[in-house]
Amino acid sequence: MKGKKKYIIIGVVGIMIVLGVIASMNKPEVEETIGGYKEGPRVQVEKIKKDNIEAKISSSGKLKAVDSQTVYLDASNKIITINKEVGDTVKQGEVILVLDQEAELSSQKNLEALEAQLVAAKESLNQLLGAASKGDILSAQATLTQLKNNRKDTETSITNKKVDLSNLEKDLKQAETDLKVNEELFEAGALSQKDLDDSKDKVTTLKQNIDQMKTAITSLESSLKQMDLQIETAQYNLDLLNNKVEDSNKKQQIASAEGQIKSLESQIYTAKNNLQNTSTSVVAPINGVITYLPEEEGMPITAGSKILTIVDPSKLEVTCDISPYYAADLRVGLDAVIKYTGSKTIEVAGKVAKVAAVADVKQSSSGETVSLPVKVEVTQPGEVIKPGFSVDVKIITDTRSDVCVAPILAVMEDDDKNYYVYVVAEDGTISRKDVKQGLSNGLYTEIEGVQEGELVVSNPADYLAEGTKVSYEKLGDEQ
Repeated sequence: MKGKKKYIIIGVVGIMIVLGVIASMNKPEVEETIGGYKEGPRVQVEKIKKDNIEAKISSSGKLKAVDSQTVYLDASNKIITINKEVGDTVKQGEVILVLDQEAELSSQKNLEALEAQLVAAKESLNQLLGAASKGDILSAQATLTQLKNNRKDTETSITNKKVDLSNLEKDLKQAETDLKVNEELFEAGALSQKDLDDSKDKVTTLKQNIDQMKTAITSLESSLKQMDLQIETAQYNLDLLNNKVEDSNKKQQIASAEGQIKSLESQIYTAKNNLQNTSTSVVAPINGVITYLPEEEGMPITAGSKILTIVDPSKLEVTCDISPYYAADLRVGLDAVIKYTGSKTIEVAGKVAKVAAVADVKQSSSGETVSLPVKVEVTQPGEVIKPGFSVDVKIITDTRSDVCVAPILAVMEDDDKNYYVYVVAEDGTISRKDVKQGLSNGLYTEIEGVQEGELVVSNPADYLAEGTKVSYEKLGDEQ
């Protein structure tokens, strides 16, 4: 038994020796994997290659539907039938809820009764006025009413234009502040001539708009004075006609009848609106998915209550808070990539739809935070991502195709603000080459002044200098 064990041990040792010999034969010598001057300091190298490069701004946010509509009940009613459930997909015009018809019938009867009362009131007024003066008085009343309505419209127009003027003056103040900042940026070489000219043009345009708005307000105020004179004249004419009615008691009856007619016309207007808003069904206002519905049939609903919300999941957007540092790089139309990370990572395309005109300033215990809200629309949402998902967003601000790129750490800057790299020769000697930097993605940078395939020190140490001989581990295609 001991002899058998001895032979087994000898066999195992023999196999290990053979395997060791084979491994040593196949293993490349250390010298074969080291390039350059083998006694020199070891550096990391990388080949200059041609590639595509993108500059991106990263952020995050929460997806929401671009189109979301909520329906509120205009008049109190009761739910008879609920045809759908929360989460159902519906088409525009599809009946979601059926309401009690009693409210609609009641509104219709009320309107008919008011209209009958109005006819009777007008007949009574005609009898009081008499054939001789009725037409003249009604005409004078119509003229006075029209003039008063015109004056009211003019007052409203003046008020609106004064609000517009105030907004324009605020915009001008902001534009002048922006121009001052842009002039300083231009002087510092951080802003193009076109952007500076655009800023100046904006100030000029706002000043012109303000002058035009002031002229319009002055003109309307002048018209208002003329209208006051016209109203005074029309009122005088109407008073003259009313004075033709000899019986003072009859004159009082006419005034009462006119007041009744005016009241009935107001009630009829309200009744028509109520009837129009009193429907026996609630339909989907858009295509989409139901996110809110009442829970029970038969439950009463008061006027103003929310009864339906639908969102369209095929049109999504996300609002990102971007640092003002990138403001000059942002514009509407830039491509974006929206990434959702779950059990699988989903990436979809998007585009910048809106860049806020005003920065968002938030106060917190740690201080003030300033950001620029940017709205990104999802152009191809697919079937996975939904409203409410948290996503990462990358906005592509610029791209370059088929250009020479190098590791960003390979590019150094001297005291004269000149950029350069260290190129490694076959014998390990390094030489400085001045380069120009272009687009960067944070890891690699576009450069000019080197050739594709040249070896550069990818992370130079301070002790390296022109003429230093270095060693490096050969890249895969050189071994």
